[in-house]
Amino acid sequence: MGIRRFTAYAAIYLLWGGAYLAVRVLVQKFPPFSVAGLRYSLAAVSLLPILLLRRVSVPSRQQMFNAAWTGLLLLAAGYGIVFWAEQRLPSWLAAVLVSTSLLWTYIGECLLLRTSRLRLSLLVPFLSGLCGLPLLVDADGQQAGVSHVAALGVLLSALCWAAGSLAMKRVSLPRSPIQTASIQLAAAGIALLAISASLGEWRRTPPLTEFFIGQPLIAMMYLVVGASTIGYVAFLWLIAHDSASRTTTFTYVNPIVAMVLGVLAAHERISTLQLVGAFAVLSSVVAVWRMQSPAGELDHVELHRAPEI
Repeated sequence: MGIRRFTAYAAIYLLWGGAYLAVRVLVQKFPPFSVAGLRYSLAAVSLLPILLLRRVSVPSRQQMFNAAWTGLLLLAAGYGIVFWAEQRLPSWLAAVLVSTSLLWTYIGECLLLRTSRLRLSLLVPFLSGLCGLPLLVDADGQQAGVSHVAALGVLLSALCWAAGSLAMKRVSLPRSPIQTASIQLAAAGIALLAISASLGEWRRTPPLTEFFIGQPLIAMMYLVVGASTIGYVAFLWLIAHDSASRTTTFTYVNPIVAMVLGVLAAHERISTLQLVGAFAVLSSVVAVWRMQSPAGELDHVELHRAPEI
C-alpha cells in the first residue's frame, strides 16, 4: 500500500471515528440540524482558499450538479440524521449502526454496478461483522431511553451513505476531489440550515456565547477541520482510486475508535461481550482486505476518470 493511500485510510478511520463523540458534545446543547449545517458550511468555506491557490479549472454544470446531489445524499441525509439521532443514542452506538453501510455498499457493487462478484468467501466476513454488532450494543443498547426510532433513522442514513458512495462511481464529477468536496459540503450545509430554519430550531438555540466556550468550540473545530476538510477529501480520493466496499471499511473501524474515545474521554463502561463484538468486527475488516484483490482491483471497470488531488 502506498503512503498516500495509507494516509487517506488513516484519516477516515481515525478522524471519522472521533467525529461521533464530537457530534454528541454539540447536540447536547445545540439543535442538531443547525450545528450539522454550520459544520458543513464552515468546512466548504475553509476549502475556498485551497481552490483559489491551486487555480483548478471550473467543472462543467453537469459535474457541479452531480457533486451537489451526491453531497445531499452522502452528507445531508447520510450524516444529518446522525446528528439528530445522537440526541437519543450514545455516540459509539450511532457509529455501530452506521457501519452497516459497508454491507449495503458491497451488495450494491455486486448487484447494481456489477463491478464485483457476489462471492460466498467474501460475504462470510461481512456477515460475521454484522453478527458482532449486537454484541457491541450489549448493555448500552438495552438502557432505558435509547430510541428505536433514532436507531432506525441511523440505519436509514447508512443506506443513504452507501447509495451516495455507489453513485459517485457512476457519475461524472470534478477532476479535483477538493472541488467535489467543496460543492458537496456547501450543498449539504445549505440544505441542513434550511431544514433547521423550517423546524424553527433557531428559536431554541442557546446564546452564541455558549458556542465559543470549552467543549462545543473544540468539537466544532474538530468536525470542520479534521472530519470534514481532511477526512472527507481523503474519502473522495479513496472512492476514486479504490473499490467502494473497501473504502467503506471505515464504517467497521469507526465504532471501535468511538468506543475507545468513549471509555477514555467520556468514562463510558465497556463489557466483555462488547469486547468480543469489537474483535468480530475488526476481524471482518481484516478478512475483507485480505480476500479482495490487490489495490486497484476495479481499475479495469472504473466508470469515470479518477480525480486528481
